[in-house]
Amino acid sequence: MPNPRHALLSVLLAALFLFTLPDSLSASGCPANDGATVLSPVLNYPLMSPNYAVQYRVGAGPWTQATTYISVYGATLASPYRGDSGYSQNEQTSLSFVNIPAQAGALVQLRVTKLFGTPFTPADHVTVRPTVFPAEVDTLPGGEVQISTVTAAAFAGEQFILWWERGSDNAGIEGLAFFLNPPYAAPASSVKVVRTDADLDDVSAVTALDIEGSFTIAHTQGEYEVPPNILTIYIAQDVWVKGKLRFSADTDPAGHTRTLYGPGVLDGSLFDYKQRACGGAEGDYTLTTDAANGVLNYFTIDGIMLTDTNHAATKILFHSTLNNMKTLGWNAENAALRLGNNTTASNLFIRSGDDSLMIWGEPVAVTNATVWQNYNGGVVNLGWSNTGTGQGTTLDGLHVVKTDWTQPTGLYWTSTAPDQLDNQNNAVFASLMTPGTSYGGKPPTPVFRNIFVEDPPNVLFSLKILPPICADTGLTCPMFQYTGSTVALSIENLFSPQSKADNSIGFQILQSGFTQDSIEVPTTAPLPGTMAVNFTNVFLQGRFGLWLPLTSFDAGSLGKISTRGNVNLTYNLGLP
Repeated sequence: MPNPRHALLSVLLAALFLFTLPDSLSASGCPANDGATVLSPVLNYPLMSPNYAVQYRVGAGPWTQATTYISVYGATLASPYRGDSGYSQNEQTSLSFVNIPAQAGALVQLRVTKLFGTPFTPADHVTVRPTVFPAEVDTLPGGEVQISTVTAAAFAGEQFILWWERGSDNAGIEGLAFFLNPPYAAPASSVKVVRTDADLDDVSAVTALDIEGSFTIAHTQGEYEVPPNILTIYIAQDVWVKGKLRFSADTDPAGHTRTLYGPGVLDGSLFDYKQRACGGAEGDYTLTTDAANGVLNYFTIDGIMLTDTNHAATKILFHSTLNNMKTLGWNAENAALRLGNNTTASNLFIRSGDDSLMIWGEPVAVTNATVWQNYNGGVVNLGWSNTGTGQGTTLDGLHVVKTDWTQPTGLYWTSTAPDQLDNQNNAVFASLMTPGTSYGGKPPTPVFRNIFVEDPPNVLFSLKILPPICADTGLTCPMFQYTGSTVALSIENLFSPQSKADNSIGFQILQSGFTQDSIEVPTTAPLPGTMAVNFTNVFLQGRFGLWLPLTSFDAGSLGKISTRGNVNLTYNLGLP
């Protein structure tokens, strides 16, 4: 069944035809003191939202009170307030969220009551985002908002946010996310029911865990080392587990895939943000591994929410399937999903303080992703190294509901020193790839299509080849080589307001004498290589609200596209 959002994009096309820098690391490998402070009082999650109450009804069933949670920026160790975030301490920047059980082909109705300030009024223009999400939204006489939608026949999870406008008191400050979940049944055989941390002590006789109680993991400083015999972990509705999961080894490729599923929450709020690169549980990912190759191999992850990550949400996933997954990280280096070879991801919700979709493998397939990008990082990141090829990679259905960048405000083409990032990773599509890259050189060429950006982004495209800058991120970098790169990419059916700052596509300029890894560049020039980007049906909303196609004629004025080096951009128009 066609995605209804994509169908609406086709209708729109037819109508038109008639951050700051990541923290530097100290000599010990830990982040230097960045001035991040935890606001008072420190919150202890789970916390019920004081901002919204939500009721739901599925089909002709009764109205049921849902449990609405909240995460508040700056109020835990994992997400301390940073002065460079652009968020105000007085605005109580937060995200409330609610899990709603649903099923395919069903009428789902939601009623939202605003618990702070005054009730909703028609003047608030209450809607939902993504705007293309098929929902009817009505403001009722009593000030409640009712949202009605019908799930698709192939429903496997949907995510959207409430949107309303009222000065500084609005949805961009006090967000509310809805997660419609398909039915998730607990494992039925060789299973141990877990209600407390003590129930994790001896699980040698089973292959599955059914987590039915909320608790804090006490094992290994809050990080539970999942024994190799445990192949399935289920976290039930309204269950909240504080901690991280470490998987000790790869599964046997000829054996079983590990499965982590259910509508529950895995919460990292007790881990210290300032220790995120120091090793141990504090400096690890919410889902991590001790495997020698550092890869989460052969996983199925469905329905889980990873909230308040103090580092990235996941180690890179290979040979894995993700669906209906949600992640929340507030600050720089609180990145979301690292997607490696032979991995697919669908029906995602991400609010991230760093790179949201790290599409680093070959092939990777992402469909129906909803992203709220915080003040730092790329919505889609093509890589920080020269190892990704993009072969056969597709992204189909990206809905950028909000971006909170304040930087950059201009172009950054010239590097005078190594590790000079200049916020070049803050963009809807960002590349930090390095010399020697061969991205899109092997067919099929990577294709990103059906993309809808709600508000004017600071930067839409920052597609570059740069010197290695991984020292600031804690990644292992290749040695710098003054060698050529090739990049090929297709972007189709993109709708976005015009970017605020200029967009850059091409090769970083190194000044004569630039030295890194004992290699000195011979002369001032762009890094060598070729880049080809094909734009098909890219429409930008310019002045006076007019939607115009991006062409070679208006690439500079409307697209604000600047290129450096050997770059070939092509523009095409055609009904989907």
